[in-house]
Amino acid sequence: MKLIGASGIYEPFKQRPMPSREQLYKLGKFLAKLAITFAALYLVARQIEIVALKVLLLEANIAFLILALGLFIVAKLLEARRSNIFFRVLGIQMSEVMNTRLYLLGMFYNLFLPGGIGGDSYRVYWLRKRFKTVLKSLITAFLLNRVNGLAALLSLLLISCIYVTELHPWMQYAFALIFLVYVFYLLVVWRFFSIYSSANIPATAYSFIIQILQVASAHYILYALGVDQHFGVYWFIFLLSGIAFIVPVTVGGMGSRELVFLYGAQMLPAIDLNACIALSLVIYCMRALVSLGGVYFLMYPDKISDKS
Repeated sequence: MKLIGASGIYEPFKQRPMPSREQLYKLGKFLAKLAITFAALYLVARQIEIVALKVLLLEANIAFLILALGLFIVAKLLEARRSNIFFRVLGIQMSEVMNTRLYLLGMFYNLFLPGGIGGDSYRVYWLRKRFKTVLKSLITAFLLNRVNGLAALLSLLLISCIYVTELHPWMQYAFALIFLVYVFYLLVVWRFFSIYSSANIPATAYSFIIQILQVASAHYILYALGVDQHFGVYWFIFLLSGIAFIVPVTVGGMGSRELVFLYGAQMLPAIDLNACIALSLVIYCMRALVSLGGVYFLMYPDKISDKS
């Protein structure tokens, strides 16, 4: 049976093409992340006191939350600037305004469109199209940018180990491993990515400032929630959760940070689980709020390259 319409011949029983192997892989990957996310949130939900958590959030000090949000925003702006350091090594001359707009759009993709293209993937696509840069070079720049930030995060985590020596007496010496972290990082860059050597010092400085700002933001969120002691232990668990957050096993990072807080609270009785989960929820809301700045550039992508 064939029907004639405005568009020509229509075959109602025409078989649609089967999804490609790549499409099936992406769907399976997203469904796996979704399952892990729900499993993590379920485990956390069983352990927290919902009423106590609600009271913490409703009675939070607004002034400290605003201060924490300001610190968080500054950290994100500096993250955008750090990535531009690596782009300029490739000869990409992009203003900080343009770079920040592209970064905000990438944040939106990462948080709100986790089943589709990732934020970094879109930025790679945009930069390659705009500046005709070699794809492999762009991917390397993004990877080194991430690794540089991770090295700073790991360094602060090793320093914060002095607050959790109850886990093991040797934790007080963990900061000595920072030297090994950076020796390994610099050797890898020197051996395989030597053209980026000039970016190491400024990028590393940015990375430490960014991580310190994020710890400060978390600190003031804890203040807002009424926490007034054992801050060093909270810093440790927050930094540890940051490493879990960047591992792409959940949707938008949701659930991974909370799971670290759950097991951290069980191992470190000095911290309160409800306060940790409240901290995680506030951070997620701040990230979502900042990411919404990318909506405009999602709707009008041509505005990213505007000079104004």
